[in-house]
Amino acid sequence: MSEALNDAITSSSSSAAQRVEGQRRLSATIEASSSSSKIPDETRMGPPTLRVKDLHKMLSFYEGAFGLRKHSIKKDGGIEVVELSVINGKDQGRSHDPLLILIHDPDAKDTPRDFAGLFHYAVLVPDRKSLAEAFLWLQRNRIHFDGFADHLVSESLYLHDPEGNGIEIYRDKPRNEWTRDQDGRILMDTLPLDLAGILGELSNKEGKAVVVNQERNAQQKTFPIGTRIGHMHLRVTNLERSAEFYTRVLGFHVSADWSAMGAMFLAANGYHHHLGLNTWHSSNGKQHERGEAGLDAFTVEIPRDSGFTKELHSRLEDRALLTELSVNETLIYDPDRIPIIVKSV
Repeated sequence: MSEALNDAITSSSSSAAQRVEGQRRLSATIEASSSSSKIPDETRMGPPTLRVKDLHKMLSFYEGAFGLRKHSIKKDGGIEVVELSVINGKDQGRSHDPLLILIHDPDAKDTPRDFAGLFHYAVLVPDRKSLAEAFLWLQRNRIHFDGFADHLVSESLYLHDPEGNGIEIYRDKPRNEWTRDQDGRILMDTLPLDLAGILGELSNKEGKAVVVNQERNAQQKTFPIGTRIGHMHLRVTNLERSAEFYTRVLGFHVSADWSAMGAMFLAANGYHHHLGLNTWHSSNGKQHERGEAGLDAFTVEIPRDSGFTKELHSRLEDRALLTELSVNETLIYDPDRIPIIVKSV
């Protein structure tokens, strides 16, 4: 993320005052057309679904270096679907929701450079110590990191899987440390990460590095219980159009406006962002196409009794963009034809 963001900042020739004024105008336009009914405060992001060409290679990564476990394997119309969890669904006799879903499709289409789809999915760990342990586990497994960043509201590690799907692993800073601008929007940035400080979470009172418990890692590996998808970051072809859709149809609010640099961040309930949108490499590019490798769908989880799903029917002008998958799942498409599963939980 930091490299693409730095490119966007460097390429911008407008003054800071011009950027801020332009951002305010765009935010005002988007929010003027947004839904009066916001998305429920309890909204969370569910597992993304990735369409993959080489299932063996991807499972070697996700079950090996990344440390996930198979939650379930099933066939859907002859296509193998694998759900991956932080721990095995049979552990301790309990069921655990998947963190990630893989669809095996050897014939999946390659995407062009300017495609709309996944920028990265973001794995949220419970605390700073968990982030330190995740870093050490991945480093010991010789995973290449694409970058590291302090975003003021969070601390992040960036990497990608064998088929190039972007991944962020992060921990949130306490909400009382988040700052806001004069318009009430959350201030975020891309600053150098204090990796030494993060690893210091694993030090004992004498200042000696604590060796991560290998037996515990053998069971939980990279991530502890409580790890979940924190947000999704999408490549879109038209920033204003996509932001208007996600605010008007799904009821997210604009949490941070970087539109002068080609990005917007949207959230529920004052979070820094559940959705990131950018056009850094996809402005006026190719919309998502079914059967492409990469992001196949992502999930937005809402409270079961909120009545929100029924409201989607009235908000979508094109009813062809909505399909009832089950009693609890509704499939809709954003302006770039990216599939979104709205799930009642």
